[in-house]
Amino acid sequence: MDQINIEDFHKIDLRVGRVIECEKVEKSRNLLKIIVDTGDEKKQIISSISNYYNPEDMLGKQLIIVNNLKPAKFMGLESQGMLLAVEDDKGVSLLNPDREMEPGSKVH
Repeated sequence: MDQINIEDFHKIDLRVGRVIECEKVEKSRNLLKIIVDTGDEKKQIISSISNYYNPEDMLGKQLIIVNNLKPAKFMGLESQGMLLAVEDDKGVSLLNPDREMEPGSKVH
């Protein structure tokens, strides 16, 4: 894996977001459409995690997101960020703060 310098790392805007809406994307195998409150705005994130998370269980969760990722389209829906997660042989686990934080709090 290529190493990056600290200036490259500082270009990534990691924030705490709170899930305020979540639904399965119709006709997709594993996509969820997630609306995240980032404090000053709401972002739509399309993520392939429906094999691991039910939409109703996502509501209210605080997650770590890449806030300044260039938008991309999945099944015609714009994704305006990315959720951070880890994966092993048991599945996917979303990253979240270990205590309640204000939406939009910057990750350092």
